[in-house]
Amino acid sequence: MPIGPYVVSYRTVTILSVALFFGGWEVCVYGFAIPRFILPAPHVIFFRLAAELTSSTLWLHIWATCSVALIGLCIALCVGLPVGWITYHSQRFFAMTGWFVVSTQAIPVIAIAPLLFLWVQSEYWSRVLVTVVITFFPLYAATITALQRIPRELREVASLEGYTRLRAVHTYEAALAFPVIVAGLRTSMVLATTGAVVGEYLGGRYGLGALLNVARGLFDTPLMFVAVMVLIVITLGFAAVFRRIERIVMRTLE
Repeated sequence: MPIGPYVVSYRTVTILSVALFFGGWEVCVYGFAIPRFILPAPHVIFFRLAAELTSSTLWLHIWATCSVALIGLCIALCVGLPVGWITYHSQRFFAMTGWFVVSTQAIPVIAIAPLLFLWVQSEYWSRVLVTVVITFFPLYAATITALQRIPRELREVASLEGYTRLRAVHTYEAALAFPVIVAGLRTSMVLATTGAVVGEYLGGRYGLGALLNVARGLFDTPLMFVAVMVLIVITLGFAAVFRRIERIVMRTLE
């Protein structure tokens, strides 16, 4: 990245911006004498994080959130892609199901989550279902959009060659639709941790959402920031792993 006569790497700029952010935060807390229960200084949060990482409790909450997010994302992926593909190829199926899919997105998940907890007796799987509801639509919509972007001429040529719909999937549809589907998957991946935390916040004993709920009840603001920071790290970790998988798949499809 060029800055004047110098060339600074992307990683260096990121590190400097993070250091500037936390440094400014530290100065503002002490400069304006902000009480700890309103906004703790970064060093207080980091020390609390170090202390919590030495106990098994925080790791239990981390595992609960990660497992719910990953399982919910996998279920949404296994359902969203085929349902989106069928919706694109079948107008009758779209007429039957399109209104329902759109309706689920028009209602805030926080409003229907209590119903999901009521219908699903298992606390764990009710949280997974909340995650599925949040992450399903980006994958569903990205699949339809990706298929719509495939040139009509290519489909006509494939039809003249006698390609069936299933044969078209693994010959040209998958490769051409992959970049758009990846964009939807990135969105769903970020929303997966959000869905897990929402489910835990509303009705869970374990997970970072439950930890946030407990910290809020105890007015333990540093612990709330610890839970938020861990959640950010988890999401960034998911994103890094996904980018690696994306590169591998792209090289395979080329």
